[in-house]
Amino acid sequence: MSFLRPKSTPPPPPPPLPPVVDEAKAATLAEEEVQTQRRKRRGRGSTIVAGALGDSAAPGQPPTLMG
Repeated sequence: MSFLRPKSTPPPPPPPLPPVVDEAKAATLAEEEVQTQRRKRRGRGSTIVAGALGDSAAPGQPPTLMG
């Protein structure tokens, strides 16, 4: 009596396995990224500090965060 049973669909196929991670290569890429970020950093002297109306520092004095 198959006409009394509800029609069922087969389950979906299992998802593919994730690729194998090469831990040595991942560590190398992470180290290169850290080095790249360190190279991009700027020092305190190269940071531009200016007020809303322009440069508020007196001439001859280094700029400060407070203006």
